[in-house]
Amino acid sequence: MPLFSKQAANSLVTETSQYFVFFCRSVCSANLAKCLIINVLRLILVILFFIAFLNITYVARHTFASTVTLANNISLEVVSKMLGHTNTRMTAHYAKLIDKCIGEQMDKLMDTFTGDSDY
Repeated sequence: MPLFSKQAANSLVTETSQYFVFFCRSVCSANLAKCLIINVLRLILVILFFIAFLNITYVARHTFASTVTLANNISLEVVSKMLGHTNTRMTAHYAKLIDKCIGEQMDKLMDTFTGDSDY
């Protein structure tokens, strides 16, 4: 009695290999889809971190220019050089004057004209 039916030996191998190829393609496609999704999420995270970094550096420069330097009576020209600007117009754009500085400068001016000095 023969071990195999009267089919050609080639048909068994062909059908089995076709199912195996289909299975491999579906598994590879699923893995590829997972990898692509993970890569897209990584790209989104990198873009978000880059935007956050740009905002943090902008806020840090703005804070340095307005509250650290100008609040301590450092001139706008010196602040402009510290920040690497070529002219003071760019520095004045985002280095807002603080009301406290304006009040102190007006007090000094009044002391100069009236002759009253607390120093």
